[in-house]
Amino acid sequence: MNPYLKQYQQTQINTTPKEQILLMLYDGAVRFLKQAKEGFAEKNIEKIHNNIIKVQNILIEFETSLDMENGGDFAKNLFGLYEFMSQQLSIANIKKKEESLDIVLKHMTELRDTWREAVKKFKSEGNTLLENDVDRYNKTGSIDENTRDIGEYI
Repeated sequence: MNPYLKQYQQTQINTTPKEQILLMLYDGAVRFLKQAKEGFAEKNIEKIHNNIIKVQNILIEFETSLDMENGGDFAKNLFGLYEFMSQQLSIANIKKKEESLDIVLKHMTELRDTWREAVKKFKSEGNTLLENDVDRYNKTGSIDENTRDIGEYI
């Protein structure tokens, strides 16, 4: 990848509000699932595999970003749903079962739409996560340099 393009993407990610990044990841996951479904229609094993892997990487990102300590049952239930979807993607990829892909697409689309509505409501109340120090700093008070490069997923 062009290093200037990569730097541009990273700058975009670093300056984009967290809620927008979340929606971008959900949109990307839905897009990759649809491309994997196209792979089934085309009988293109490589297209199926590559797009399923992209969705699995997004799910890993979602799982690792959950705050299990403060998120309570909501975080635990969401983690369980992400794990279920990851298992279904493995079945779709290994056994080439399109039905498993359909299950994940249904759940991912519903999650994306739910988060989109939540973000709209959040923003309509005048909120943004852009200035939230909790999101920008780690527990030691310094900027967290260990965040993943999510640009490859979007």
